[in-house]
Amino acid sequence: MNLTKLETSQNGRLTRLSLTRRLLDKCLAYVPVILMGVLAMLSYWLVKNTPDVETSKKRLQQKHEIDYELNLFSVKSYRLDGQLQSLILGERARHYADTETLEIEMPQVQVLDLNHNKTIATSNHAISNADGSELQMLGNAFLVKTKKSDQSILKSEIFELRSEYLNFLMDKDIIRSNMPVEIKKGTTTFNALSMDYDNLNQTLNLKGKVRGQMDSKRQ
Repeated sequence: MNLTKLETSQNGRLTRLSLTRRLLDKCLAYVPVILMGVLAMLSYWLVKNTPDVETSKKRLQQKHEIDYELNLFSVKSYRLDGQLQSLILGERARHYADTETLEIEMPQVQVLDLNHNKTIATSNHAISNADGSELQMLGNAFLVKTKKSDQSILKSEIFELRSEYLNFLMDKDIIRSNMPVEIKKGTTTFNALSMDYDNLNQTLNLKGKVRGQMDSKRQ
């Protein structure tokens, strides 16, 4: 028996076993990295495919449905000093949670400024925002502003406004309309296709075919 060949064969086997173990050790060293990569991919997939709670809530709120109704109601708002600022009455109102709006039938609105001058507005329908600061009046909208001198109302200072649409910003005392309007103040009458009225700054912007009629006679 040739011992040299046997030893060479054994050495070859040991070398192959050693190489195999080294290769296995190297492969095992990458196992944690591979597992971390797989876990990261699984986490990304779960996050991407798991429904978001807020998204689910928004989807539920997107339905334009009535969440409560009011009949023959009145809503009052007061200033910090306790004085009445506005009063809204209506025959019926429907609240929609998705838009946070209140739709009112046959609204009647009264607003008092710091000088106790009164604004009264009516229409067939109205849409109010969440805090009641903006009121869109639709259909046969009529608004009148009166100023007081001592205990009497000055007829020359009565401001009347008619249109099929009025956007009334009650907290800013601004009235806008993108539809034909008729304005009366005292004996003066104006007609226009649209308007922007700022009562606090005393500015009136009429647009479109503006027509005016003035009476020289005083009331």
